[in-house]
Amino acid sequence: MISFESRIDLDVSLEDLSKEICKSYGLGGFEDYKLIEIGFEDFNFILKTQNGRFVVKIFSNLRSDEDCVALASRAVIANENGFSVPKIYKTLQGQIVFEIKPKNVKYRLIVMEYIDGKDFFSLDIMPDMEELKFIGEQLAILNKIQYKPPFIYDLWAIINFLKEFDKNKHLLDIEERSRLERVAKELEGCDFSKLKYGFVHGDIIVTNILKDRFDKIHFIDFSVSNYQPRIVELAVSIGDFCIDLNDLEESKKRTIKFLKAYESVSKLDEYEKDCLKIFLKVHQATTILNSMREKVKENNDSVENQEFLDKGRKGLRLVMEENLFE
Repeated sequence: MISFESRIDLDVSLEDLSKEICKSYGLGGFEDYKLIEIGFEDFNFILKTQNGRFVVKIFSNLRSDEDCVALASRAVIANENGFSVPKIYKTLQGQIVFEIKPKNVKYRLIVMEYIDGKDFFSLDIMPDMEELKFIGEQLAILNKIQYKPPFIYDLWAIINFLKEFDKNKHLLDIEERSRLERVAKELEGCDFSKLKYGFVHGDIIVTNILKDRFDKIHFIDFSVSNYQPRIVELAVSIGDFCIDLNDLEESKKRTIKFLKAYESVSKLDEYEKDCLKIFLKVHQATTILNSMREKVKENNDSVENQEFLDKGRKGLRLVMEENLFE
């Protein structure tokens, strides 16, 4: 598996890098750091200083400078519009994205508010009904924002499934490839011009929702957010934390509760609802396809990746056989 350090070509002491961050942001004296071992792209760690804890995201080498600025701006825009997202701090010189070059290696990073809590994946629980209601309302608020950031291509995005399936279907066995081909044909039948677009986070899953010690919900990681059909948001979220793979009736209750909360802020039209059923299948198919790509091409044998793969397979069978909106 590719190391976290290789994502950013880390060639200096993380302690020394942290001390420079503390100085440039005025965060107080350095005390300690802790790597965040969840996620596939950037290098994230918790920075402890004399003034408290902060989250540092060092952007992957795969991201351009423009992508880094755009990513930070996404979170700022969301925060300014009432979306529950951790604050992004500025350097003493007023920069949001900070660039540093020790040993002539460039690192681009942002420093964010530390939330004293855990994500739902780490807690090993699903959001309860009241939390589902809050999440649904919040996503509707976010998706109503008519913000069009520079496009970021995401291998895991529903809108890119057809392209990625064509590139990686050889990684699947015959039976699974056939199943995903049926999903691809359904997606080809959707008229994207009829769908309503908005600012979409694109990855509201249990690893990107934090629950703090006061039980308040916070959303993190705008690394794949784009201007997209808003039902992309719903398909990803329903697929990840509304579906109970061991309880069909509970899955239906959670899905209906979540959609009702979303529609209390922003109504869906009938065509969106029809396409949402297809998008939900595509989300599960995308999870299977990219988990296999990670496993085979990137040698990713992590527990997180295997759980994504297993969940995608079980989830696809369920949504292909059942209607969760009844």
